Amino acid sequence: MQEDYLKCYTAVKTKLKKIIGRLSRKALRQVLTLLVMLKSDQVPGWVKASIIATLGYLLLPLDLVPDILPGGLLDDLAAIAVLLAEISVYQTNEIEQDVDKLMSQF
Repeated sequence: MQEDYLKCYTAVKTKLKKIIGRLSRKALRQVLTLLVMLKSDQVPGWVKASIIATLGYLLLPLDLVPDILPGGLLDDLAAIAVLLAEISVYQTNEIEQDVDKLMSQF
């Protein structure tokens, strides 16, 4: 599980560095929150599966609205926002603290 998390984290971090100028701090925080929740033992498996699917959608360059177009990240960010609204009950103070640490890297 740890290896899978590291692969996912590395892929998402690489993508984030490419699109960082197009993301608001709030959007960046949402993506990092999903990554931290993916690592947490307190988050159920179905939530982790949903996170993986949503982050996979972010990583794919061709999706509903291709990322290379202006506004191309809007569908990705909408999917992230909807997922976070659904799984917010699993966000803990520990997760928020870990996200704060990661935010300092960007």
